[in-house]
Amino acid sequence: MIEVQTLEIDGYDRDVFERIYRADKTLHAHKERLGRLLPHPFALLLDLFAVLFKLNLMIRPRQEVQPSVLINRHLVEAVLGRPGIQALRERTQLNEYETRIVLVVLVDRLLRALTRSNHMSPSMLDEGIELSLEEQKLTETQGMLDHLENHQFPVDNATRKQLAHNLKKEIQHQKTKLREGKEQQQQHADNLPIELDNEVGASVERMATELDEFDEHLRGLGLANNGTLHPDAARRRLELGEKLARSKKLQLLARLAGTLKEIAFEQRKKSISRASQTVHSVAVGADLTHLLPSELPGLNKQRRGIHLDFLRRFTEKQLMQYDLRAPAQRGPMVVCVDGSSSMAGSKEVWAKAVGLTLMEIARRERRACLAIVFSDGQELFEVELVSDRTKFGHRSQVEDRSVLKFAEYFPGGGTNFEPPLRRALTAVTSRNYRRGDIIFITDGQAHLDDALVKEISDKKKRHRFKIRSILVDLDSQQASHLRRVADDVIHIHDLSENALSGIFTAV
Repeated sequence: MIEVQTLEIDGYDRDVFERIYRADKTLHAHKERLGRLLPHPFALLLDLFAVLFKLNLMIRPRQEVQPSVLINRHLVEAVLGRPGIQALRERTQLNEYETRIVLVVLVDRLLRALTRSNHMSPSMLDEGIELSLEEQKLTETQGMLDHLENHQFPVDNATRKQLAHNLKKEIQHQKTKLREGKEQQQQHADNLPIELDNEVGASVERMATELDEFDEHLRGLGLANNGTLHPDAARRRLELGEKLARSKKLQLLARLAGTLKEIAFEQRKKSISRASQTVHSVAVGADLTHLLPSELPGLNKQRRGIHLDFLRRFTEKQLMQYDLRAPAQRGPMVVCVDGSSSMAGSKEVWAKAVGLTLMEIARRERRACLAIVFSDGQELFEVELVSDRTKFGHRSQVEDRSVLKFAEYFPGGGTNFEPPLRRALTAVTSRNYRRGDIIFITDGQAHLDDALVKEISDKKKRHRFKIRSILVDLDSQQASHLRRVADDVIHIHDLSENALSGIFTAV
């Protein structure tokens, strides 16, 4: 049987592709665009999906595919022929989530390559579509002949023979046209400009590197992919990828936040190792540093039976260990970031990188985190970066849209400390952020009303929270207003990462 698929595709692959295709409107749009350039656009999409998803790829010989898909076959070979495809396939093989992400981008770039330099002439497109119609006519004529020869008709034998003769003659004529068309399509495929192959191949080779960079940016922003395919997950990741690709600010923010997180967790690791802990109880788990002495013989590989049982219980997290508890658990965070005009540029990116680092600390420690961006003359912008509404024993989840809103929002304007401080004060004295720390990042100064200063002082005593200020490019004299309410004041003059180690261990 002559096929429209360049690659051999089984029922499982087809089912996975159809599930992905139904869920992604972008693939529908890509199919429509491909259909204006090539016959059998759905078949080409399925082939490209198989290139990414299947473990073992088997490309059909030219004589086994319909003439109208020879250009499709050439494009699939152009993708498969590049060294970078293997690195890409290592990410996508049998992974629906990654395949969906990569397929959308790959087809988009293929479309751009086909249309950008007029690689496909109008006559080539017309000939391909005409050939596809001829193939369909041949199938229909052959079906009519089969039906005539294998079923009874209310006609005499002479008429039946004449009809069969006419159909066979038509089939022969159509096969001749298809043979000529196939030769022409093969010539078109062989004569496609080398620039097209190079452009398609270069896109493939770039994609593996770009995906690694994208994942690094996701980790920097605290939005690392969890590897599961759930409703809208791939769509959101695609949208995020498009924003990251367009925004140098987001890329810089992601890189800086990633660096700050490394510093923060290294400092916190040292701080935690020095923190006082007491034995609370005996529990089960897989922490080798807290094992009971009775479990230690299981580490001896010479005692094979005991060691294998130890490994089994280690993987099941059923080893007996001490449950150590710190005297007190730290509370939520409310991060206030100055969005006035003077913060534009590197100060804004740096301040938000600090905010995202604090968000990651909160997420790992299952603490709520609220972000507030303030500027005089503008309404306060606030977004919950981390919620405390999570299952016990699980890290809190970060909402990607919330992080993007926080990262992208910048109002400009003047400086006024009272609205953000009053909102933060309400937050840390209410249910969700009770007894949390307020982290206040600014490069300006503003007057504070005596009544507000007294109110903050009274509520500090009652609710036991702290205000920690990070002042950018301000000297001690200029910080006099914030010193009236802040417990700690850190002065930053060069936006260096190491200057923040104190705040990361204190919160």
